[in-house]
Amino acid sequence: MTIADLLSEFSIKIYEPPLSDLRDNGGVRDLSDPIAVVMLILDFETEVSMNGITNFIGNSTGIYSIETVAALDLIGCSNQSQQLKTILEIATAAGMTHDTIQQDRSGLSEYEITSFAKLHGEIWDYASAQIDKLESAIDYTDIMDNAAKFVAKHQNEFCVALGR
Repeated sequence: MTIADLLSEFSIKIYEPPLSDLRDNGGVRDLSDPIAVVMLILDFETEVSMNGITNFIGNSTGIYSIETVAALDLIGCSNQSQQLKTILEIATAAGMTHDTIQQDRSGLSEYEITSFAKLHGEIWDYASAQIDKLESAIDYTDIMDNAAKFVAKHQNEFCVALGR
């Protein structure tokens, strides 16, 4: 099994037990655990690619945004780490935090479909424009390449986590 295969399998299995339990119980905050580090990276990349950076901040993955900044550093992506840190600083200064985004969502019914703009109006337009510009400069290919190198260094832990 190649490192790419291992990372691909891991990226799928982190969303089902027992690996998802690490996220659900907050164990993903333990950055001494290589499994947690890569879970944070994959959650970040997946959420942003599917729903955008502002939804990363507001969704369940955003709870661990500070840890994600540190995880990026740990895999050797200091530039991307700094970019995400700056994004989070802009968001926080504008009041666009995980908690405030979740408060706005609290009035929605289960499975209701809406957009960020419809839900929050124009309150964060300026901050969102700044954040989107910064996010567009993040090199996700480099992040995934460094994640693969990190997995290679900790291959045994990943094999055990996948039951191999």
